[in-house]
Amino acid sequence: MDWSELQDARLAVITELASRAPNGYIGRTALMKFSYLLQTVRGVPLGYRFTLYSYGPFDSSVLSDLSTAETLKAVQSSLMYYPGGYGYQIRQGENGDSALNAGQDFLNRHRESIDWVLGEFGTHSSADLELESTIVYVDREAARKSETPSIELLAQRVRDVKPRFREEYIREKASRLHAKGLLRASTSSASARLCSYAAG
Repeated sequence: MDWSELQDARLAVITELASRAPNGYIGRTALMKFSYLLQTVRGVPLGYRFTLYSYGPFDSSVLSDLSTAETLKAVQSSLMYYPGGYGYQIRQGENGDSALNAGQDFLNRHRESIDWVLGEFGTHSSADLELESTIVYVDREAARKSETPSIELLAQRVRDVKPRFREEYIREKASRLHAKGLLRASTSSASARLCSYAAG
């Protein structure tokens, strides 16, 4: 896929996510984390290079693509103020259908994955998406190093990055992701004990 095709694909995915989000819109955090989960868990070839920042996996190219989508009026963003701060509501724009048509083949190939990310995470809060994507990131880093940390150890590592979350809550989220088969390296406590016993 050349750069032009990749750009069409990215803009189509952004527009598709904005148009189909359960709330009728997505925020910037959701867009970032959905893109990460699509690429990392489902293998959708979006070509982003995510690194771990304070708010979880991040690639500035996602925001650059969002800006392009806004300029082309494929999506429109509204700044909303809340008691605790502000956020953005991203909806399909007046030229959204053009963006969807340009990336239609890509969308069709990865429709199941887009359905999956919206079905699994579409109603989750920004804070939960931040935590869940960080758990996946830390798990994938462990897999890259051929490590098999227990859920408890994984939660400790995530809390080092996300100290504002209680470790018990991180363990709960990690256990759910593990049960869904979304973690590659991490093992349940029982599995970890079994492996340790077998090794001994």
